Amino acid sequence: MAVINLSLNNADKTLLLNIGENNIRFVTAKSLTKTAQNIQEAVKKHIAETFIIRRKSGGFIQSIKILPAKKQNLQAKVYTMAGFAALQQTGGRQKALSGRLAVPAYKQISDVKSRTSANKPRGLKKSFLLRLSDGSHAIAVRTGKDLKVMYYLKPEAYLPKRLNMIEIGENTAEKFFTLEFRKSLQELLA
Repeated sequence: MAVINLSLNNADKTLLLNIGENNIRFVTAKSLTKTAQNIQEAVKKHIAETFIIRRKSGGFIQSIKILPAKKQNLQAKVYTMAGFAALQQTGGRQKALSGRLAVPAYKQISDVKSRTSANKPRGLKKSFLLRLSDGSHAIAVRTGKDLKVMYYLKPEAYLPKRLNMIEIGENTAEKFFTLEFRKSLQELLA
């Protein structure tokens, strides 16, 4: 949660007292909602730059939503219901619910030539389960006479912190709230 201190000069303070509490709450709610929209756009941009989005419509980018502020509740929220986003925000260990996780062996998604609509390892053509010398398993693909390991099967994997939604939200709020507040105040007075 970002806490923003707003300092006003004497002329702004006098104007605020003249407008009255009801209008102040409206201006504040409008400013919070506009700031939340700015945060939403900044987070969506960050996701597009950081993550490889395979689903062109809908998906993770469209799951970033806002709850607008109201005069009765001066709080705007930017959130996502994507279940995996919390671990992407904090980083940490992901454990398989049952069985094992398929951890990619490649650095870039473009290294995988065969993409499936389901985006699941079992959809790879000519793939098979390979038992490694240490007893663990992998999913491999035969390319001519060579084998290429596509995924290692592990009971848990470490995910680095990548989302940065909270940090982006705080920086954007500090940057835009005062500007949005003054703009909304001027619109009300006009």
